[in-house]
Amino acid sequence: MIRRLRWLRQQLGLIAELLGLGFWFAIDLAIGTVGGSPLTIAAASTVAGLSLLRRVPRVDRDLVAGLAIAVSLGFTVQAEIAGAAGGDYLATMEIRGFSFTEQLALAILVVSVLRGSKLRTAMLITAAAAVAIVWAPLGRISGQLSFAVVCAVGWGGAVAIGLALREVETRRRVALEDVRTSERMELARELHDVVAHHVTGIVVAAQAAAVVARTSPDDVDRALSAIETAGIDALAAMRSMVGVLRGQDGDGARTPGAELAEVRTLIERFDPDSRMVRLTTDDGLEHAVLPAGVAATGYRVVQEALTNVRRHAPEATAVEVDIRLRDHALHLAVRSDGVRAAGAPLGGSGGFGLAGMAERVAALNGDLSAGPTAPGVWTVAARLPLDSAQKTAQ
Repeated sequence: MIRRLRWLRQQLGLIAELLGLGFWFAIDLAIGTVGGSPLTIAAASTVAGLSLLRRVPRVDRDLVAGLAIAVSLGFTVQAEIAGAAGGDYLATMEIRGFSFTEQLALAILVVSVLRGSKLRTAMLITAAAAVAIVWAPLGRISGQLSFAVVCAVGWGGAVAIGLALREVETRRRVALEDVRTSERMELARELHDVVAHHVTGIVVAAQAAAVVARTSPDDVDRALSAIETAGIDALAAMRSMVGVLRGQDGDGARTPGAELAEVRTLIERFDPDSRMVRLTTDDGLEHAVLPAGVAATGYRVVQEALTNVRRHAPEATAVEVDIRLRDHALHLAVRSDGVRAAGAPLGGSGGFGLAGMAERVAALNGDLSAGPTAPGVWTVAARLPLDSAQKTAQ
């Protein structure tokens, strides 16, 4: 049931479009049969079909929009050539292929390209659509200047809606990029501490090697090996820091952090009476030594998930925090009940906290998911591989 509701919510735009096109196609069908204008049905079917084709994955929306406009202009040119002139529309009902469905489909394409296409391309397609929309009633209906004005107003409404949606989408992308940039800068500051830690280790190891060389020459190789290992770790951390500052998503955000033992302190602050949150972990995992970045990122995922429980599910009565080591990866899951309808999807309108976490997790070659897993239950789950972090240091 939950999956069906989620699918229905995701397809609301398609459903509304199909209902609108279906309503006007019924009218066009009557015009084509009763009104004696078979080209109306052809125009409606062709242009509406092209409009829906843009929803197919890997189909070029701009190419489809341009093709739909070209087809619409072709029908108008054909009507002009056929001599659609003379007489009054209301008196003679002389229609040569004019389609309400076609007009709606073109308006939808205008909204679509203005929302998501490059600005120059969107402007060109919008201008071409204006010609097709306004010229259609002039070329296919006898003497209908006033109807052309109505169509022009409809085109203007589509332009306004498309520009408004484009502005909303632009602001959302900017906000999301700000979150990612802020996350990268925080990672860079943390990685600076790692580099300082490793350099300090190199200095200490070098000093120890000097002492060993004087007192126990046979152990010099071991001391030099320690220096080499510390140097490799320092270089790996430095590469990670540079990757973060460059905005790389792959190996560029190997962040340090505290032990997972701090998760228990975090839970105690969230639930001082220990009535709502239950923590489940493997024995000894809270104090396990994990690769750089895994412990801190795991802690931050739990922290963000608990923050979302407080924000989006204040009626929650039970929260489960599960932390395990499985298949060379750290697995975390935070489940809560009392979830409202919308929840907090990744990068959705509810906020960008999980989007920032997704940035960290992706930097560690991990996976992060958030969504309903049962009626009234919201789960944030993350998998942080240990091998990729270890390979970076080699």
